[in-house]
Amino acid sequence: MLLLCLMAASSLLAEQPLQQRDQWQLEDPAAWEWQGDGDATTLVLKKPSQYKPKVRRPFNLAWFGGAEWDSFTLTCEARLEVFNQGNNDVCIAFGGRGESEFYYAHLGETADGVHLQLHVVNQADRKAITTNRAKTLPWKPGHWHPIKLVRDASSGSIQVWFENELVLEASDTTFGQGRIGLGSFDDLGAFRKVTLTAAAEPALQIEVVAGGGTLVENAPATQCKVTQPFGIAFDPQDNMFICEETHRLLRVDAKTGVLTVVTAAKGKNAPPGDNGRAKDASFIAPHNLVADAEGNLFIADTYHYAVRRVDAKIGLVTTFAGNGSKELSGDGGPATSAGLNGLACLCFNHDFTKLYLGGFSKVIRVVDMMTGIITTVPGFGGSRAMAVDSKGNLFTATGSGVRMLTIDGKVTVLNDLTASPLLKGVKHLWADRDDNILIADAGNHLIRKFIVAERKIVTLAGIGENGVAGVPGPALQAHLGEPHGVVTHPRTGDIYIADSRNHRVLRIKQRP
Repeated sequence: MLLLCLMAASSLLAEQPLQQRDQWQLEDPAAWEWQGDGDATTLVLKKPSQYKPKVRRPFNLAWFGGAEWDSFTLTCEARLEVFNQGNNDVCIAFGGRGESEFYYAHLGETADGVHLQLHVVNQADRKAITTNRAKTLPWKPGHWHPIKLVRDASSGSIQVWFENELVLEASDTTFGQGRIGLGSFDDLGAFRKVTLTAAAEPALQIEVVAGGGTLVENAPATQCKVTQPFGIAFDPQDNMFICEETHRLLRVDAKTGVLTVVTAAKGKNAPPGDNGRAKDASFIAPHNLVADAEGNLFIADTYHYAVRRVDAKIGLVTTFAGNGSKELSGDGGPATSAGLNGLACLCFNHDFTKLYLGGFSKVIRVVDMMTGIITTVPGFGGSRAMAVDSKGNLFTATGSGVRMLTIDGKVTVLNDLTASPLLKGVKHLWADRDDNILIADAGNHLIRKFIVAERKIVTLAGIGENGVAGVPGPALQAHLGEPHGVVTHPRTGDIYIADSRNHRVLRIKQRP
């Protein structure tokens, strides 16, 4: 029998290992011969092997040491030239960790206890793991037969095709990533056109986590009505808070998923409700909110021209910044005495010592959390969308990338000249755990990411058309409606989206 040991690699590119002759390790070099070059490269097993393995397994293997593979698709052509009486075979093995640790598919001419089986070799004689198989294979002397093996390491699924017919199936997770190789029991033959392609990672999925229902509160968030969500924040207990442009503040319990109304919508002439309970307060079109390390909420109360604070322990609402005037004033003094134009974005630095305020004015303000003093960030200009990474660098959006203000005051424009479409009507930025910048690209109905090190924009969610279809499903096939907010969960890294015009909050779950 002839053994083909193959592995699934971390690369997403197809690899043709036979063209990398110097990467092969032959257990019995005298039994093998290379023929041809380039696409015509062929590895021929020209005589029986003298190699004696420690356990019952194919007698001779040629291992490829150039890569390791976990989930993959293998295709090749195999030819048998000298047949043994009774059963004739080609075998495919994978997940190789050593001479006595791997899987192999034993593609016998006729099914029995050994032939036409999937086996695992684990420091002991081979053991059949087959769950489904054909009865025979149509081997022909001197004929090239197409073979395909598909391995999903996460589920353990193994499937093998011979002449385009599914002939073997099994499920086993003993081995994951490992090497590939070619080998034999008794039959002589050759291999060509060996191609290994790593399985692409499964598409990120998007789902609704709040909104889409008809209930007001005290029910699962997906059964409740959410109207024009603009901002999302998480407290240290993983509870989610949502501010709506229609004046409400909502809470989704991390343990139960139940939505409650923290602050109901009130008329524009209602008093702000400072020094009272959150349920009695009023907000006018709040555009954004953030939480500090203790879970206190800071809300961009856009048309009260103020930052409002909700105490995490007692629920008391106070004004943290802003005197109710939209005339810019107050630099160098208490934040509560400053005049603020309509606020649209708030963001803390990584250690919560600074709170940045952005909005519809031509400047960005910053409040020192120790002193309460407000100042203007010099030399950077205003923006309604901004983010701060873990190093303290401040970012705003440009048409083809981001502008960065480093902690030493240097302004740098980082563009992706290949970005398509260009950013349009960006409403919010967020620095993820890798210090890349997530972008709520509302004008294009997309969620994008600017990869800082590569100066590259990639799309994470959306097809670029306004609509509601495609949720749940692959994130890149979803319709979005002018998303105004995007954040990552502080513990899981999952991405949460304020899908504003579709009146829902979405989540993109990250891979484990």
